[in-house]
Amino acid sequence: MLFSDRHKVNAQNYISLLEPWIKSSMRHIVRHPDRPDLAIYGTGYNSWGVQTQQKAFAAFAVVATHPEYSKERTGMTQADLIELTLALLRFNLESHWVGTISCMDMTSWGHTWISVLGLERMMHGVAALDAYLTDHDRALLRAVLISESNWLLECYPIEAGPVKNNKPESNFWNGAMLHRTAAMYPDAPNAAGYREKGSRFMVNAISIPEDAFSADILDGKTVAEQHVGYNFFESYALNHHGYMNLGYMVIVLSNIAMLYFLYREKGLKPPEVLFHHVRSLWDLVKHLTCSDGRLLRIGGDTRVRYCYCQDYAIPMWLMMADWLDDRDAIRFESGWLEHVHREVAHNNDGLFLSDRCGAIESLSPLYYTRLESDRACSLSMGAYWRRMVAIPEAVLDDQLKYRTGSWHDVYHGSCLHQSARRFVSWTWLAAQRPQGLCLPPEQSDLAEWRTNLAGQIAGSGRKTWQEIVNHNENMFDGGFLTYGQTAVYTEGFLAEGQAKEHNAESRIVFAALPDDRTVLVMQHIRSTMRSYLTAVKGLFLQIPNDIFNKRMPDSRVYWTADGRVTVLRQKDHDFMQAYGGNWINVEQQLGVAIAYSRDSLTLHSPTERQIGIMDGKPGMLLADEICTTCRTGGFFVNPGELLVDNGFVLLSGSDEIETKDFASNLTRQPKSIEPEARVLAAAGADGKTYLLVALVEPKNGMITLSDVPPGNYRSLTCDQTYEVKKDGHLSVILIGSRAMLLQSV
Repeated sequence: MLFSDRHKVNAQNYISLLEPWIKSSMRHIVRHPDRPDLAIYGTGYNSWGVQTQQKAFAAFAVVATHPEYSKERTGMTQADLIELTLALLRFNLESHWVGTISCMDMTSWGHTWISVLGLERMMHGVAALDAYLTDHDRALLRAVLISESNWLLECYPIEAGPVKNNKPESNFWNGAMLHRTAAMYPDAPNAAGYREKGSRFMVNAISIPEDAFSADILDGKTVAEQHVGYNFFESYALNHHGYMNLGYMVIVLSNIAMLYFLYREKGLKPPEVLFHHVRSLWDLVKHLTCSDGRLLRIGGDTRVRYCYCQDYAIPMWLMMADWLDDRDAIRFESGWLEHVHREVAHNNDGLFLSDRCGAIESLSPLYYTRLESDRACSLSMGAYWRRMVAIPEAVLDDQLKYRTGSWHDVYHGSCLHQSARRFVSWTWLAAQRPQGLCLPPEQSDLAEWRTNLAGQIAGSGRKTWQEIVNHNENMFDGGFLTYGQTAVYTEGFLAEGQAKEHNAESRIVFAALPDDRTVLVMQHIRSTMRSYLTAVKGLFLQIPNDIFNKRMPDSRVYWTADGRVTVLRQKDHDFMQAYGGNWINVEQQLGVAIAYSRDSLTLHSPTERQIGIMDGKPGMLLADEICTTCRTGGFFVNPGELLVDNGFVLLSGSDEIETKDFASNLTRQPKSIEPEARVLAAAGADGKTYLLVALVEPKNGMITLSDVPPGNYRSLTCDQTYEVKKDGHLSVILIGSRAMLLQSV
């Protein structure tokens, strides 16, 4: 273990990560060419360059003022680091509109919807450095905060909405800055106005539809009086950046935590609006967090994996451990710190992301230093608040108190069910849509989001994506059934004038059985035009195979009908192998069994990391791909050509023996008399037999199945019971729906 006690966390756990980072980060620091008393981290540009500077400053400040400072680990004396930290702060304050210089791109920063975010994230660093600030520093800091607060008070409107004007995080950080300025400078002429508008901003952060009618009193006014609009759906799902965004649910809670600790450290009573719906949102976020702290992003992520939003979970966990005495938050915190330690040890240079994100540094030093400073800043929050506030340090027992059960959001078509053996989810309106997950709750390293379990069609343009045509969800005790249709598009071609293409139509059926183990999936993808494609992959279960693996060196072990297979992350050429049999097992944790497919089961692992920002280039995480159909390279397909047609089963928590035995019973599947229908039969872990019946082409009416296991079946998705005839035939009616899940009675 990386900690002497993996169930206990203190400030030193954070400092041990930050000290070598300080030493290595000197390569990103320069002195101002005209003002050598000022220092710049990163580019020194406006916007994200400003926030990068502020976050780095906070990390430097916390390390520089830590009681057990280590000259050996930071590479400089404490006095030198304090001088450098002050120089970083002064460049940031002086380059604001109220200062005397500009940013390095010849602009001044401030007075935007996001300009106080970096200030909020750096204020714990200011508090840590307080004893070393001069009167001029204090006056300039006051001028910056009051200037920003006056602009928010007088010029910036409060807006909110579930899709358009969705501003939960910015509403809170803008409201937090107004309350922070009023708390720090109660003599400011507009202090009362800051508090009043700050509360209205914050009420409209975690806001839900019923707030419009709420008579609850917060800070002297009803919620309804202060309500502008709702950012969260009734389910507490968040559509931020156009998809079901767990990451920004965390960002909202992280900013709440930053203001919470201002009042906590100073012993002041916080405004009542600070806690508005916080407990409800935390309950959902906690439900979507693995015991090792990694977020299970059921709606995906368009950014670098395990950065930014994942980093800022730290202040959220600290608040929940302190405010609610939630010791599971400490478990998450401890587990995430182990991941950070593992990556730093892998890099072997003191930096946080130099290996998997090294390609970004040469393309965009601004983006790379932004990522490094996010991690440094969030770690410095842990170091500072664990030193200054009596936050509980230890987990009380070995059992994570998971919330089991189901959750559903209609707008995103998002379903999940979590139980002791299985975490399963599906989201249509995801970042790289659609996507599903199925894994044991403790195995976060098996999760990848990029169109996972939805198949992959890649055109020859720079961008290929799926638009959701329709979707439907049915929830029942212990599981769910969802089905829908997507359209595959490609654009951004090398050939001048080549227009956006509509390449294919995809239909997917995804059923989580109420047996705590099994998921049934059908995929049917047909070409809509003559297209030149670069990939067609069915099934498309992605298994991350990178530095976060529990195996060293980075590798994955699979079991197949042909024997055990070890796949290394680092290799000389792409690995692609087809296997006999109809099953594969991942790490003795997850089984895959093919019920029907036109193609062999194939394991594909590229040489280079392929999981990146949006289009995957440059890649920052490598994932192996378990496929049925697996065509790569370049090839033409014809209009109406069937590209993928398969049905498969996922077995959460299954080893190779259980997977093999289960797969052997899939060899004889029921048949549909109608060519437009598919059927998948499977034995559940609960001793029941399940039938998934679906239409993969447009049709309504009765479907007749043959060779059905005898007995009676009840529909889990409608109030209907069906009887198998003596000749093994079963007829079901699909009118107004495209799929039905039946359970033996």
